[in-house]
Amino acid sequence: MTVHPLISAFPFTLALSLMLTGGAPAQVRGSTVLNLSDAPGVNILNVTLSAVGIEDEQESDLSGTVNAILEIDPATDQVSELTLTSGDLTATDMDFSLGPLGLIAEVSLSGIKGVIATSPVGLVDAATGQFDGALHQVTLNQGAISGTSISGDVRENFSQSPVSGTGSGIGMVTITRTATEGNIVTYDILVVLPLEFSHPLQEGVDVLVDATIQMEGSIEVPLDPYLGWAEMNGIPEAPFEGDHDSDGIPNGLLWALGHSANDRPELFTPNVFFPGQVDLLIETGPNGTRAPIIVERSYDLKEWMLLDPFKLWGFENPVPAGEVWPIVLTLSGDRSFIRLRVAKP
Repeated sequence: MTVHPLISAFPFTLALSLMLTGGAPAQVRGSTVLNLSDAPGVNILNVTLSAVGIEDEQESDLSGTVNAILEIDPATDQVSELTLTSGDLTATDMDFSLGPLGLIAEVSLSGIKGVIATSPVGLVDAATGQFDGALHQVTLNQGAISGTSISGDVRENFSQSPVSGTGSGIGMVTITRTATEGNIVTYDILVVLPLEFSHPLQEGVDVLVDATIQMEGSIEVPLDPYLGWAEMNGIPEAPFEGDHDSDGIPNGLLWALGHSANDRPELFTPNVFFPGQVDLLIETGPNGTRAPIIVERSYDLKEWMLLDPFKLWGFENPVPAGEVWPIVLTLSGDRSFIRLRVAKP
């Protein structure tokens, strides 16, 4: 364990330091493209048109690709996040007819395209690989519904009025390690997302959609995320506890806070709003932190304690990986010391 003095001589005799420790596993976040599978029984939209108690059900084949972010623990081969950032889905055309000769309704769905995305973050139960399907939304944003019904003409353009629905029930993500070469681990990915939602076309005419979306792909992630970061930044031999450019910010802290090796973030920037209070802003990288940042406080540099979480604006303590807002500490004017502790993966 190494303690690195960082900044001192703040107002109210506030001193700050950084401590890095080793031995803890770390999650690795990576992105990939998933393809909708052509396996039997999946990626088929079951669409039901109903009016005055009469129904007609048709099927539409789904195809496309989805961009995804996964958070993986290479030590356990478990997933804790599946966030779908965007996707392009295409559905084949369908024709519906209700009643004799379509007298109740005769409707066509054509040129249907959509996107799939996650809001806000797709958390996954790492132990089971299960997730809440409602975290993922499908939006039909191209194509049209046209025809006639007993209530009049049916005209709806998804480009002008997109229609959204969410996943339903419990989804599942499974990863299988297929190769390990040097610091790189390769996984095959299988995602199953149930989908069900309804949409009223007009008074008395409804469309019900359900499907099982299955996506497949692969991803490469570093076995040691810090080492992968160091290699990408052109400093493969730089130690976690070291300071490759002697700027006073250790390599491990730059990695954990989400910065590149050549960034010069402002750490512990004081901003006094009220007498007797100091607000310290710790700047994270543009995509949030890569690992938990533990914030501790001491009055004598001997006994350290986790900082009161109410002094961290909007954050848990330790700060979760993946946060995108700055870490803000609100401290009173008494003499104290603050340090950040980062666990080496």
